[in-house]
Amino acid sequence: MIPMNNPSIISLIRHLVHAQRADQQLRNYVSRAHGVPIPQHHVREAVKLVLNDVALRDGKRVQNAERKAGVAAEKGIDASVLKKDKFDESIDIAIETGLDPRKPNQSLRGSVRLPHGTGKKVRVAAFCNDEDQQAAAREAGASIVGGTDLIDDISKGAVLNFDRAVATPDIASSLGRVARILGPRGLLPAAKLGTINQDIAGVVSNQLSGLAHYRTDKKGDIHACLGKASFGEMKLLDNIRVFMQELNDEKPEGSKGDYLKQVYLTSTQGKGFKVTMPSIDPSSSFFMIDEVDEENLLSKT
Repeated sequence: MIPMNNPSIISLIRHLVHAQRADQQLRNYVSRAHGVPIPQHHVREAVKLVLNDVALRDGKRVQNAERKAGVAAEKGIDASVLKKDKFDESIDIAIETGLDPRKPNQSLRGSVRLPHGTGKKVRVAAFCNDEDQQAAAREAGASIVGGTDLIDDISKGAVLNFDRAVATPDIASSLGRVARILGPRGLLPAAKLGTINQDIAGVVSNQLSGLAHYRTDKKGDIHACLGKASFGEMKLLDNIRVFMQELNDEKPEGSKGDYLKQVYLTSTQGKGFKVTMPSIDPSSSFFMIDEVDEENLLSKT
């Protein structure tokens, strides 16, 4: 039996205890400093994960609706008068770029027509003075149509009940009075975006046909809606392909280093899923290809 009152034994035990505590503190420090790596998914897998996440919430909504209907039946209330919870979540993309909008030739702004649209109902405001053009804009589907009178209302604090704005060249200069109101909200018509055009009806139709607008924020990030959960996997992948190709084609001249750094896919009420860059970067040989084809291509290199 080892005597516990032996000074050498006591010193060894103290040393082991201190070493164990130091090792535990070191492990805790490393985990806080570096954290757990965020899982990355192939773009096709990421789309499936987002849609599965939406499907889980849809199932809970159905269960909640059935529970409410059961309670209503017990109380003798007509279930048809209950509010039905129908919600088609949007599928969004968030991109971290290496752009610095504060520097020249490093800002990015534009729009792209998605093959399956965004699924959102867009309200368009048309600014024009000519009565014939105003009638054409209304016929094309514009929700709000007006000229200088509409500009005056906005300058006085009228509610902005529209999501997009277009204008004719003759009234573009008058929009400067409300630039500080419309500009920060992304509602100011601009020639480089194609929202200032003499063919006001054609511009309105373009805005209603599924254009996805994008722009870099103060940090250089890009956020955009690429469709609805009801689109399904293939239509969402088609929209992602066209959108990413558009960003690659419109790469600013002043871009230095990595242009596209990180990409996340998410839904309106869901969490984000990080996408592997080779599978979603158009400059990569693995852009949007199947995981099996990607493995075959890697085996040949």
